[in-house]
Amino acid sequence: MARKLFFSLWLLILIFSTLAPQPALASSGGQFKLNGVIESLPAGSLVGDWTVSGYTVHVFSTTVIKQEVPADIGRQVEVKGYLQSDGSINATKIEVKGEKFYGMVEALPAGGLIGDWTVSGRVVHVTANTRIEQKKGPVQVGAYVEVKGYSEADGSFTATKIEVKKGRPESKFYGYVEALPAGGLIGDWTVSGRVVHVTANTRIEQKKGPVQVGAYVEVKGYSEADGSFTATKIEVKKGRPESKFYGYIEALPDGGLIGDWTVSGRVVHVTASTRIEQEEGTVQVGAYVEVKGYSEADGSFTATKIEVKH
Repeated sequence: MARKLFFSLWLLILIFSTLAPQPALASSGGQFKLNGVIESLPAGSLVGDWTVSGYTVHVFSTTVIKQEVPADIGRQVEVKGYLQSDGSINATKIEVKGEKFYGMVEALPAGGLIGDWTVSGRVVHVTANTRIEQKKGPVQVGAYVEVKGYSEADGSFTATKIEVKKGRPESKFYGYVEALPAGGLIGDWTVSGRVVHVTANTRIEQKKGPVQVGAYVEVKGYSEADGSFTATKIEVKKGRPESKFYGYIEALPDGGLIGDWTVSGRVVHVTASTRIEQEEGTVQVGAYVEVKGYSEADGSFTATKIEVKH
């Protein structure tokens, strides 16, 4: 019975030790290679004993240390050397590995490239030592980039190298401007229900009409993962001619006139830019109105002008 119990316990230990995560190990011609994570470093110098994924690594003045990123606790490393009888490693070469990610440049520092960038929602610290490659295109908002470096405790990222990539091809769509930022054109627009990010680098053409709510526009740029769109160019188009219809007001928004009305069964979008004339009567349920504006794909109507009629 005791022998059976001992065998069962030994078997469980063997199974759990097999399942537990292990550092990647390899050996060739007597040389030993370990891929793991730095757990401790000597004080004040890199020469001395490191701990890498549970292994003691002896680092000498002759050890070649290649640092894609600075050696620090938590960094990935590849260690080459010789395994000792006590299980430690005499290192001949250590390579500190960096991290990398890909994303779209959303914001750049004013006046240059050194400073904090925003890449796909992540703050990236760019210094005078950061290598920036622009062979495949210029660094600009909307550029698709590969960022190499290391993560900081606060979730930001310090870049050692940034390379502009070709990324996804630029795309475009058409729609009606439904909302604009307060105080200017830079900021988030809403175009036919889609959030469009407009920056200082976005080219805006108004030859065929001014940018305003109700304007029909062509938007070029890049789709984001959250469904929004970063615009590199917006051009006002003539679009479909403005139309009008007549009907009776059946419902109004609560607390004011801005919002969705119902006019003879049709949803009418009324914005701060909609001109409302009440010379011949007041806006109220039952009033007869003329509605001018643009038909939407869903059958609703965006009003540029509403006039109460007798």
